[in-house]
Amino acid sequence: MANADIGANNAVWVGLETTYGTPVDPSAAGVGVWMPILDEALIYQETKYYSPQIRQQAMASSVVPAPYHVEGPIHFEVDANYMPYLLYASRHAVTKTGATAPYTYSAVPVGNGATYPGGTARGMTIVVVRNGVTFMYSGCVVTQYSFTLNTGVLECTATVIGLAEANTTGAVTPTWIDAELFGADAHQIAVDTAGLTPAFSTPSVNFDGWTLDINHNGLAQNRITPSRAATFVKYGETDVTITTTLDFLDKTEYNNFKNSTLRAIQLTSTRPGGTGATFTAATEAVRFTQYRTAYDAYTVDTRAIADLVSAAVTMRALTISGGSGYKIECKSPANVS
Repeated sequence: MANADIGANNAVWVGLETTYGTPVDPSAAGVGVWMPILDEALIYQETKYYSPQIRQQAMASSVVPAPYHVEGPIHFEVDANYMPYLLYASRHAVTKTGATAPYTYSAVPVGNGATYPGGTARGMTIVVVRNGVTFMYSGCVVTQYSFTLNTGVLECTATVIGLAEANTTGAVTPTWIDAELFGADAHQIAVDTAGLTPAFSTPSVNFDGWTLDINHNGLAQNRITPSRAATFVKYGETDVTITTTLDFLDKTEYNNFKNSTLRAIQLTSTRPGGTGATFTAATEAVRFTQYRTAYDAYTVDTRAIADLVSAAVTMRALTISGGSGYKIECKSPANVS
């Protein structure tokens, strides 16, 4: 009998599927990668049918298996070695450039309504080893990202919806590379006038925290088929917001909030980092650009006697004519397609 174990000995593998919903196995070489995480909660979700037959008992009399899907968050430190997999398996069009490493993956939003069977959706197979027991989920897509800075380190929580739970066909042996994280000296934020080609010439120094939420509002869909697994994932409206706290220096941005003046905003994280580091020169990098954002909330008030005067801010990204409302770029040594 196996011993009870801790999460430190668990592992997660992600691999892009050739055919959406058809699982790929981690025992096959070159298909995917073992991805370090902080925590995960991929859950098999089913609402079972309990028969309410009246048969002289005041209790349900039978249970019937019902349609199901897989859903939950994966929380991880952002590493350019793994981000391309998550970008491909989401509601984005991904363009890969570069003849040799590092490759640049540029993801822009698309309006696909669903990962409908026979369509063009990319999906992932995700394998999770928990206490030595292997779970495999197929047809997985990322329906929501939440990027944030935690003690200077870029982290992400990716919400995943999968179609089915499958079985592995071979033994799994995790392999790892050294962590390559974006730390406190990696990041800079710039703000400019909204437009297709913002200059972003001068980094800002008054951001205290930064969280970017991209939510495609995905929902699992079950249709009448000879299978209980979900048939596809439906997408809704794409909501993109930034939340932060700004040092309050003058009324410039406050007036932009009142007048609905649109702004462009960009966070760039690079390896190596430091003053003067750029996306172009980096060997690994991620960059998040919102070309046209509105201040949804800008709250400046007086708090305690020793508190710095600051503004609690929420910004919402909008579409832009002739371009995309936002772009995620990842410069990575990983050759993924």
